[in-house]
Amino acid sequence: MQNSREHTALSAYLKLLANKGYSKERLRQKEIIVLRLVPYLEPIANDGFLYREAVDELFDLVNEADWPSYLPVIRDYFSFWINDIKAIAAMNEDKTFESEPQEWVPQQADLQALWASLDKVTLTLDEIQPLASYEESLRAHGADDFFVDTRKKLVKLLLLRLREAPHKQPSAYRKVVDSNLPLFTMEETHHMFLKVGREFYYFWKGDSEADKQVLRNSSYLMAA
Repeated sequence: MQNSREHTALSAYLKLLANKGYSKERLRQKEIIVLRLVPYLEPIANDGFLYREAVDELFDLVNEADWPSYLPVIRDYFSFWINDIKAIAAMNEDKTFESEPQEWVPQQADLQALWASLDKVTLTLDEIQPLASYEESLRAHGADDFFVDTRKKLVKLLLLRLREAPHKQPSAYRKVVDSNLPLFTMEETHHMFLKVGREFYYFWKGDSEADKQVLRNSSYLMAA
């Protein structure tokens, strides 16, 4: 394997998974996904926003039905790509890398029924606070009422689905995002749901710099 930043990170990622008991076949499947992303990463700096842009470029060429299988690999690989040892340790503690995880999986849902029920859902204080902070940030960066209302409804859907999760961990949030992606059949709504999920995650976990995630995307706020 080449001795580049991307391939060094990939080697470390695959080595950890091999130590967790992944079969050669499963390791190869994950390797192929990362290798498809590598050409988009090689020209850019180690930056989370640029990484997401690279993923979006790749996803323009990936069948939407394959997105749920790509996303967990791409998310996990990111921490190796930026060499974030603390994040990798936290993910390991959260059993992110287990070969046969005994963990919660969101139930299948009907998007039409979920969407129709959102106006009747009353959020808890713990749910209202991050949503209000997200809305405030959107408006501060120039988003209009239609833009904000659409994204608030998508966030409300996420929050409703997160009620099923047994713990407030990043893995649970990611699983909810991944499980809902197939419900959005149009490419535009796929991308919108992904962007909202990425941004709101930082408000949901109480990150003091969550506003920066919206600021980095302010160009598409104005263009919406």
